[in-house]
Parts: sequence; structure tokens; C-alpha cells
Amino acid sequence: MKEGKTDIRFLILMYALAFVLLWEWLLPVIELTDTEYIGVFLWFIGLSFLFRLTGMKWWLSVPLKIIYLFWSLHFVFYHAAFLTKDSVGHLVRDLISNFAIVGAGDWQNITNPMRTVLFFILLWMTIYLIRHWIEVRKSILLFYAMTVIFISVLDTFSSYVAEAAIFRIMVTGLLLVGLLTISRLSEKHSERLNTGMFATFSVPLLFAVIVSSTFASFMPEKGPVWADPIPFLKSAVLGEGSGTGGVVSKSGYDFDDSRLGGAFSKDNTLIFTATVPRKQYWKIETKNTYTSKGWEQRIDENPPVTYVPGAILEEVDYSDTANNLHAEINMRERLPYLVYPYGTSTIHARTDVLLKKQEETGQLWAMKDGESFDLDSFSVDFTEQSYSLKELREVTMEDYHSDPDVPELSEYLQLPEQLPDRVRELAMDITSKEESIYEKAKSIERYFSRSGFSYDQQNVAIPRGNEDYVDQFLFDTKRGYCDNFSTSMVVMLRSVDIPARWAKGFAPGEGKANSNGKVEYKITNNEAHSWVEVYIPGFGWMPFEPTIGFSNPVGIQYDLEMDISDPETPNMEERERPEPKKDETPVAKVKDGGGFGPFLKSVGDFLQKHAWIGILGIALLLFAVWLVYRNRGKWVPKLLIKSHRKRKPDWIRFTKQYKSLLKQLERFGILRTDSMTLSEYAKSVDTYFGGRQMGKLTEVYEQGLYGGYTNRQDWASLQEIWEDLIIRATG
Repeated sequence: MKEGKTDIRFLILMYALAFVLLWEWLLPVIELTDTEYIGVFLWFIGLSFLFRLTGMKWWLSVPLKIIYLFWSLHFVFYHAAFLTKDSVGHLVRDLISNFAIVGAGDWQNITNPMRTVLFFILLWMTIYLIRHWIEVRKSILLFYAMTVIFISVLDTFSSYVAEAAIFRIMVTGLLLVGLLTISRLSEKHSERLNTGMFATFSVPLLFAVIVSSTFASFMPEKGPVWADPIPFLKSAVLGEGSGTGGVVSKSGYDFDDSRLGGAFSKDNTLIFTATVPRKQYWKIETKNTYTSKGWEQRIDENPPVTYVPGAILEEVDYSDTANNLHAEINMRERLPYLVYPYGTSTIHARTDVLLKKQEETGQLWAMKDGESFDLDSFSVDFTEQSYSLKELREVTMEDYHSDPDVPELSEYLQLPEQLPDRVRELAMDITSKEESIYEKAKSIERYFSRSGFSYDQQNVAIPRGNEDYVDQFLFDTKRGYCDNFSTSMVVMLRSVDIPARWAKGFAPGEGKANSNGKVEYKITNNEAHSWVEVYIPGFGWMPFEPTIGFSNPVGIQYDLEMDISDPETPNMEERERPEPKKDETPVAKVKDGGGFGPFLKSVGDFLQKHAWIGILGIALLLFAVWLVYRNRGKWVPKLLIKSHRKRKPDWIRFTKQYKSLLKQLERFGILRTDSMTLSEYAKSVDTYFGGRQMGKLTEVYEQGLYGGYTNRQDWASLQEIWEDLIIRATG
């Protein structure tokens, strides 16, 4: 990138505005992917701009960025501030192991650290492009338009709310475009902008943008002209209707789950707000009896337990580093039961009510004067869950019978007699290679995202006659929403004798900082959700999330000493590759065994065992690349000559040749100052080499550029002069 001479104060302002735009790109990505480390990426952006502003050489800035990248991976996946020999070794082996996965085209199975590295590389390239647009092109319009389109699409087709983001983007982008236009015009007219002139042009622009944006924000908003475009687009592109049988119902909590399926429309009605430090799943109840059409609660229940507000509901501690948190909940619409996060130990409410809890279902509600009472607000103390992966893997199926603390769980193994055998067979096939209860449950949880299932709220079938709801979803439609995924996982778990139950409530919702600086989540009817709870001896009921597009609400503590190739290493869920089927033809086996992918896999396995060789190889490769780049003045002219010889010489070709010659002369060491004209520079070149070759090329270039004299007949002879001069400039 040829960087122009730009005033440092102007660059600081431009980079600050570009930083804001990049921040707006990261906010939805971080929110929609449930990542809590936006600061890691923002620091990378800031450091990249800072290195440029300080004029740091690339051979110093690039290694520093790579070191920062490794530190970021260590911080995110090992939650430690300092690099250690073991953690760096694990990271290097993990990244090397991904070469075979990428070579085989199995992108969905690359590990999370590798995904993070690729995201850093993408961010690195984006920062480089922004620098080019600001310093060389003096135009950021393309990136500005891409930002507006990106945020608008996410606001329309995802759960991300971009109302405030659009305002920030419009103001920042317009300022960037306007200020760069001023800089480009000054450069075009060869006028250097001093501070006074820059303020003269920029202050009116700043005033116009801020005033117009502020005025627009106070203008009354007109409602949408079109309805939600997603169902329309699906209908137009995929030929889908509004559902397969049944009436389209609205999203939201429904007490009756006896008949599941069918399409539903979105409902943005705000149900409650929750001020809480991090995203939480909001539980309401569980159900235990699957009827082949839906869920019911049929087992005789014990009388509910009564608590006074502030009393301990349950002693909860999931790890030695338990994180105690507090949530403030304000209800906007009535619900039959209270919502609460996992790990709830205490509920604080007004003192004139009593709290009732049905232990079997987890339902909580308030009573006043012997009648149900709707609380407008209440708060919750809870412990954020964190499980030890090492301990989870030590719990096997035998513990259901050997552990004396395991309660009676037969009601959570119930299945209808008419459940098709192929459901059980599928569940056994998915879990047969796993030993622990946790791994069996995770294998079913991962099955849906890797087996062609899709999340859909419109084209969702309702089972007819003797059809089973789960069987229809697993083998026929493979399309549905949370109820389909969660019910299917519970049924498959019970099919392999793992106690499981169906949980209902609300997903985390949308979080924004309120006036007090705290994060407030808004939960609407659209966040109504269902998931799975599995009973694991020694841990109790543990939530799982099979629905595509949602994240498991619990945290896992990962042990550094375990094998990095393990499927659960820092959320690096690697799926064991299936063995070829017995009826597979010999030709198919030969095809699967050859190719470039297996070769890369063997190389990856070797490098995992000898990580130092991989590190040394990368270092040598970087050194070789540096040597090639350093000596580009030797080989670039030869490539240019070969390239231009293949094309007919004309004015356009000559201008490209002349500009490439200027760059080569600067590489050679004949520098051109800002105050030097082309003619003066040509004299200095001819003085160095002797003759008038550069002067003749410059005269032709200026005649064509300023006088329009481009129809010459001696382009071939000029090209010979250019070739001779550029070869001499290689030294």
C-alpha cells in the first residue's frame, strides 16, 4: 500500500471515526454469537491504528500483533492473563490439527481457537483496507455503505436491535465521508490544509451532520409499510406457506403443551425486563410426560413448599469458584408463574406475600391472603453455574444405581408405548461410542446441528392420526423450532435410559445499558423457549440446548492437562468421524482414503507430536517471505516487463508503465520529495544514470496527462526505453 503524506492530527480523527464503525460491526457479531470478549478485538483494532500512527515498521508491528493474537487465545480459552508453556503448546497443537480439517473441507468441525484466529485475520485485513481507503483513496464510502447494509440486514433478519446503532453509524459515516472529501479536494488542487482552513471546511460539516441527525431522531416515526419480510421471502424463494396444517398462533408462553407443532407468528410484546450482569435463561417450569403429540404433567404432585421472601430456596454451589450474582426483574405482562435463572437461591419480594414452589415442576408463584398474586417486581440471588468437565466425564450409567443420593427417576424415563423403534435405534447409534452420561447427552445435543436439521417457525408440521411428533421431526421434516428440538432430545435420552425432562421459560432477550450503567435485558414473547434438563448423579439437573442458533446456558471448566484433541476442549466440539458402512463399495472406500485431506491429516498428526518442528517451519517460512519481499526490487521489474510485453502498447499501458517505474526508482533509492515536480525528478534520475531516458518518458507522460496528446505512433520505442531504464533500476 502506497501511503500518502497525511497530517497526523487528521489521521487520528479519521482512525477514531473508523474505530467507531468497526465497533458497530463487532457489536452484533458478539451479541448474536453469545461471545463476551469484545474488548479483546477492540484492543486489537486500537493497537493496529496506534502502530500506524507511530510509524512502526511492519517487521516490528506484525510480530507484536501475532503475540497479541496468541495472548488473546490464551485469555479467552484458558481465562488467564499470562502465557504459560503448557497453554501455548496446547494452542499450537490445536491450530496445527486444524490443517487437516480445513484441507478436507470439513469447515464445521474446525475448533473454536481456529475460528478465532480466522476472525482475527479477517479483522486484520479489514483494518488494512480501511487504512488504504483513508490514506490513499481518501474515500470511505464503500465501507460506510457496507456497514449500513450489514446492520440493516441484521436488524431485519435477526434478533439484533439496531435502532441506536443506525444513528451512530449515520453520524460517524457522514463525518468520515465529508472530511475525507475535503482532504481529497485539497490534494487534487495541491493545496495543503492548515489547521485554520481545515476548521473552516469541517466545522460547518460537523454542525450540519449533528443538527440534521438530532432533528431526525426527534421526528415522529412512521410504522413499517410491509409486514415482517421473512415469511414473505421464504414463501417466494422456497415456496413455503405459513405452516403445514393447523392455525398460526403467536409466540409466547402457553400453559397447554399437549399438542405441539404448527407455525406461529412473532409477537414483540414486552413481558418483563431483567437487570443482570450477563445473559441468563429464565426458567418457569418442567414437564415429565410425553404423549407422542406433546407434553403433560401427570404424576401425582406433593403439596407445594411455602417460603417467605428472602428465605433460602436451595443451597447452590457448582464449583469452588462459584460466581454469585443478583438480578432485578420488572414484570410488564402477567404470567402464571415467576421467572428465575438457573442457580437461584433466594427471591426477594414485598413482605406481605408468601412464595410457593412446586418441587416436581419447578413452578414458583406468589400468594397474598390465600389467593394468587401478581408481583410487579422482585429480585433474585443466584449462583452462575460452572461444571467441571473432568468430574462430569467420571459419571457413568452405573452411577444411577450405585449412588445412594440418586432420587426416584422413573417418571423421567417414561415413553409412549407406540414410540417407533427407529427413534430408539437412532438414539443408541448416536450414543453408543460414549461412556459418560454427559458425553452421551452432548452427542445427542450436537446431532441436530450436524445432520441437516433447520430452524423454522413457519413451515412446521403437526402430526396427524398415529404419527409421533418426535418421529415426524427426526425422520420426515427435519424442520422446526425449539419445541421440536428439545422434545426430540428428551425422548432420545430416555430411549437410552438417561433421565431427562422438558423445560420451559424464556431465552435471554436483548440487553442494553440503562441510565444507571447496568445491562437491562428486554424479554418479549418472541423469547419464549424450551430446552432440556438431564439428571447427572452428583450434579443434579443440568440444562442442555439442542436448538440450532441457541447456546447452552451453563459454563464448563476445562482442564489444561487433558488432550487438546478432545471434543470438549474449550468448546472445541470435534465430532468423531463415522466408520464406513458395511455395504459401502470398494470404490467408495478408495475414494474416501485418498486425496489431499488425508495427507494433510497425517501431516497434522505429525506436527501435533512435534510442535517445535511446526514452530520452526513457520519461522523459516516467515523469514523466506520477508526475504522475497525485501528483494522485490530485483524480481518485480522482470515480472512487469513480461506482463507488458504480452499486451499492445498504447497510452493506457504507458501510464501504468510510467507509474511502476516511479515506484521501482524509489525502491532503488532515488527518492522524490513532496516539492519536486516530475520534470525535476526526471533530471535527477538522468543525472544518476546518464542520458535523457527518464526525461523523454516524462515529457510524453505530461503531454498526454495535461495536453491530451495520447495518439502517438512510437509507443513501442517508448516501451523499449522504459524496459531499459527499469532494468537499470534493479541494480
